[in-house]
Amino acid sequence: MLLAYRTLKQDTTKHTPFDLTYRRTATLPINFTVETCPAQPINENNFQEMLQRRAYILLSILEEKQRIAATHIEHFQAQQKKRHDNKLSPVTNEFKIKNKVLLYRTKAEKQWSGKFENK
Repeated sequence: MLLAYRTLKQDTTKHTPFDLTYRRTATLPINFTVETCPAQPINENNFQEMLQRRAYILLSILEEKQRIAATHIEHFQAQQKKRHDNKLSPVTNEFKIKNKVLLYRTKAEKQWSGKFENK
């Protein structure tokens, strides 16, 4: 269940949670059935260089994805706020000092087994 959630593209961020957390796309179990081979043969001389290049690429991609995700989140939150604000009714009553208002006491509404005293 978690694998399904973490590998689905989210509407808010436009990325998968796995991608943003681990800096790469998830390797699904189906991917293990397909044989893959490296693009270049790996030897002792170029291993460190390949490792550093890969780390640099992953970090640069991650920063870009996080920046884009933050932009998508801000946009999505602005849309949510706009929808919420449209549902609110404007306040028409302006209260002033010495206006009479209805006082609603929630304590009196609850089940009360003892004597209720005004303080």
